[in-house]
Amino acid sequence: MKTSSQYQISFANGFADLYLDKENGEFALDLRRQEITIYLNSNQYGALALLIQEVNENEELIDYIKWKKDPLQCDDSKLFEVCGPDHVVCLACTPNCERVKLTFDLGVAIDLSFSDFSGLNDLIIEAQADLEWRRELLNWNTGETGQDFQAT
Repeated sequence: MKTSSQYQISFANGFADLYLDKENGEFALDLRRQEITIYLNSNQYGALALLIQEVNENEELIDYIKWKKDPLQCDDSKLFEVCGPDHVVCLACTPNCERVKLTFDLGVAIDLSFSDFSGLNDLIIEAQADLEWRRELLNWNTGETGQDFQAT
């Protein structure tokens, strides 16, 4: 579900909340069951969005996460690893453990159940498809005052 105000755009579902601060160009990702909030700049959020896109292109991994294949029928040594640009965020999944581990270069690692990861996945896909959200990202990318782009 999307909510929008003059200062913020947010998306929420039963697993996570994703906030975009329009004034400061910052993102907050609130993972409900883990009771953790991660604050990301636009580069870090972009890496997470690209990681999610890459995960969705891996049909075998998605089949386990969405329970189209039984994870307990998977080979014990099967491991999926996906890394976002410059290893800003990485994912590791051993399907028979029914867990997904996200590791951020902020020194944070989060262990998610398949349902929690699926909820996060759906939330980011919904945000990326939203016109207002994309317009804000485009403004930061082309603006002269973008905080992330001056530093690089």
